[in-house]
Amino acid sequence: MRRVHAPSIDSRGLGRALEQLRVVVRAKGLKRSGVRDAVARAALEYEGHFTAEELLSVVRAKGETEAHAATVYRVLPLLVEAGLIQESLLSAGQGQRYERAFERGHHDHIICTSCKKVVEFEFEAFEVLQRDVSERLGFRLTGHVHELFGICKSCQHTS
Repeated sequence: MRRVHAPSIDSRGLGRALEQLRVVVRAKGLKRSGVRDAVARAALEYEGHFTAEELLSVVRAKGETEAHAATVYRVLPLLVEAGLIQESLLSAGQGQRYERAFERGHHDHIICTSCKKVVEFEFEAFEVLQRDVSERLGFRLTGHVHELFGICKSCQHTS
C-alpha cells in the first residue's frame, strides 16, 4: 500500500483540460464563458476535496470574475462530464464533494471520523480482490469506490 498525493496541474495540463471542457461545451451548443473557465481553473488547481461553496469562495477570492453560486452549481456537472473532476462520496450526507480527476490515477480514501482528515492511497490487493469478486459473480467491472473510516493517530492520542 502507498499513500498518494494529487500532483499539481501545470499550465500545459490546465490548457489541455480547458480544451477538453470546451469540446463538451461546444457539443452541447453552449457559448464560451469566462466565468465557466474561471470555475474550471479553480477546480483543477484546488488541492484536495472541495464543495461547491468552497470552490465559489476560491473563484471569488481570485477576483478574476464575478461568480454566483448558481453558476458554480451549473458548471460542476459540465466539469464532471468533461472528466475534469469527479464526485466523491467523502462525508456522505454532509454535502457533495469533488476532486480533480483530470490526469490523475485511481485512488481510494481513508477518512477520520473525528477530525475529517482524508488520506488518499493505492492498494493493489484491493484492486485484485475486486476483479476476482466481479469475475466470480459474472460482472464486468466499470468502476468502484473504496472509502474506509476510522480514527487517525492524532485523534486517538487526544481521546
